Amino acid sequence: MHAKDLLLELLKIPSYSKREDAMADFILKFAKEAGHDAEMDGKNVIINASNEFVVATHMDTIEREMAIKARGNKIYGRGASDAKASIASILLFINKARKLNFTIAFLSDEEEDATGSKHFVEKYKAKEAIIMEPTSLKICPYHAGSIEVYFEVESKESHGSFCSGAINKAIKMIEELHEMPYWENGKYFDSCLVVQEIKSVNPYYLNPEKCNGRIEARLLPGQNAKEIAKEMKKVMKKYGNAKFTEIWNGFEINEGNDIIKKARKACEKAKIPFSLDGMPSWTDAIIFNEAGIKSIVFGPGNLKSSHTNEEYVEIEEIEKASLFLHALNEIME
Repeated sequence: MHAKDLLLELLKIPSYSKREDAMADFILKFAKEAGHDAEMDGKNVIINASNEFVVATHMDTIEREMAIKARGNKIYGRGASDAKASIASILLFINKARKLNFTIAFLSDEEEDATGSKHFVEKYKAKEAIIMEPTSLKICPYHAGSIEVYFEVESKESHGSFCSGAINKAIKMIEELHEMPYWENGKYFDSCLVVQEIKSVNPYYLNPEKCNGRIEARLLPGQNAKEIAKEMKKVMKKYGNAKFTEIWNGFEINEGNDIIKKARKACEKAKIPFSLDGMPSWTDAIIFNEAGIKSIVFGPGNLKSSHTNEEYVEIEEIEKASLFLHALNEIME
């Protein structure tokens, strides 16, 4: 079985958040045919349940139409790197492995409400986890925290020739948020505030009454997400309404921790250069870490291209990630 053919097959299976049934069915059948003990647990697929060490990834993707295409050594498509490349790596691994020395979890709903990972950590008593996400095969023990907030700013309508309106007001609010003292340099990435969505309907050449949007703050491990959200709310209330939907602390696993030692050995055995990095995005590792499970992030694919119209993965990275899992399995024996 070739990594390219397997990934192309996975990309053809729609698996939007909360609608991963077809993907789960494919994985479950594949695992059973490979001779492994696999089961559905809620919306998750679990293989070799109840081991204290877990390798996990998510089955769902964002809901965006993207063409599936192969160009040279790269495969493009929705979920190519996030995270169907990781699914493909795991399936290639279990297709050859006769005995599994860790639990494998294919989780649902990571892109929206993380119901899959929340269910998993409530039921299983894992101690260590590798969460597979696109890291370009780097080991990430340094994980961002995050804040997501929706805002609505209102202002009285006025003719477009006047210097006022909800959009201008929203811009002032955003400028004041950017001036807060929390945006710092970090070890692998910086903390920052990004406006990911802003909208205001205005077909009448006037200064509009309302402006809505969504802001995300990326935080460094060690920064207090609740305290920062509290201070952001004080600023935003001066301009309008704010609804905070996500408030998560980041974390850092010490380089001397046993899970990083295992990852280093697996990289060396699989002939993958061992390199530490940071994960700047929210992942299921946040849920695992909050449950007391020592977690790092690793996987094939380029995070920066994920969710974009040019999302891709290099085929070789899928194959190398599979070799990493084989090496890890031998180390765990």
